[in-house]
Amino acid sequence: MADQRNNPPPIQHPLTPAPLRQPHGDGLVQRPQPVAVPIWHIVPRMAGYGVVLFIIWAVLTIMFPNVFTRSSERAVVNSPVSLVTSPVEGVVMKQMVAAGQPFTSNQALMVVQNPNIDRSLLVDLTGKKLDNQQRYDSAKARLESNRRLMAATEQDLQRYNSAAQREHATRVRALEARLASAKAQEDQQQEVVNRNQNMQWAGAVSEAYTNASRYQLSMLSNAKAAARAELDNAVGESQASRNKVYASSTDGPSATLAQRRQVLSAESAQLTAELEQLEAYGKSVDEMLAAEQERIDRLSNLEIRSPEPGTIEDMIAQPGMRVAAGATLARASNCAQTRVVAVFPRSLSDNLLPGARLNVQVDGMPTALPASVAEVLPRAPDGDQARYFVPFPPIEKNEIYVIAKLDRPLGNLPGKAGAASGTGTTPGTAGTAAAAAPTQSGHCGMGRWARVTLNQSWLGQLRASL
Repeated sequence: MADQRNNPPPIQHPLTPAPLRQPHGDGLVQRPQPVAVPIWHIVPRMAGYGVVLFIIWAVLTIMFPNVFTRSSERAVVNSPVSLVTSPVEGVVMKQMVAAGQPFTSNQALMVVQNPNIDRSLLVDLTGKKLDNQQRYDSAKARLESNRRLMAATEQDLQRYNSAAQREHATRVRALEARLASAKAQEDQQQEVVNRNQNMQWAGAVSEAYTNASRYQLSMLSNAKAAARAELDNAVGESQASRNKVYASSTDGPSATLAQRRQVLSAESAQLTAELEQLEAYGKSVDEMLAAEQERIDRLSNLEIRSPEPGTIEDMIAQPGMRVAAGATLARASNCAQTRVVAVFPRSLSDNLLPGARLNVQVDGMPTALPASVAEVLPRAPDGDQARYFVPFPPIEKNEIYVIAKLDRPLGNLPGKAGAASGTGTTPGTAGTAAAAAPTQSGHCGMGRWARVTLNQSWLGQLRASL
């Protein structure tokens, strides 16, 4: 009894099975069984372990972000906005490509008509053309008049030259006859002088008589010399007249006509050069007139074209609307320029330099797409976000925007509810960004969420640096 009081029997739990008793000799031997721990005793302990592990993970993530953070799930597929603008004011008359339809480069998209285009340059050029034409006609008339007057002067000069040549020839013949007569008289007088000299030597006549005949001979010799000089002068003047050198009073009218012909010839040459200059100037004015007329015709019914291909996202100006110069007519996108805007911690800036390789997993695509860092933005103000269709994801402190460029165009994806409506916007950009978000995210995948991961792990980067 004392043993039983000192060692009371164990209290049996209702859920604990009774101990097994095995026979051993004369009595039963009791085998100890494990006591089951209630599950509500384990839950607090596991919760404590989980909290400790979470705190350790959070501390390590903050201390070593490059090791634990290598990707971003706050990324959206985006595309730059291509604005189709009008260089002139006018009224939109025709729309060739509807919203949602693609277009090729240099394809006509719309027609803007502007009947009030400035035509002052065209009027000025037209006035210059008329003035140049009048000057050309006047110079041409003067040239024709000079040519007719020069032809008449040439005829008169030929007649006067012929008359002068005949007069010179007559004078030369008369002087030749006079020289021949003077020579005959000189020869005859020489015979008389010779006969008188013989008679003087014979004593028939006196010396005075012989001297008188000699004096008469000298007079005839001087007359012959004068006739020869006049003949030589007449021959020289005749030759000079034939060579168009008018040195005689007989050639006075011919000299006047020749001088007049020279003046008319110089004026004709000057008028010819002026006509050539006016003609060249007229051709240049005609070319400028044609170019200005073509410009006015083109701007009066201007076809709006885009230098790059793309797809019309929305039409801002409808047919019949009046637009100002530089106004936006439509907004377009280009799948070849698809970008992915992702948010990364600022601590990864050294790993996200332009050209760094990335992997982009777009929502709805089975495989990741290769990409590279195209641009890094510390922040995205309204002006930067306005260049894209889809609003940027919200950014927090110590985070940056990374704009990734896909290696190949994304193309159209199956229709799916877009994620653009769920993206955050910065204050002041909600209205603009919501209006810019595409209605269907299937086109180029715009508005779809994506996951952007660095192509190289932190261990591989460590090996590369070593």
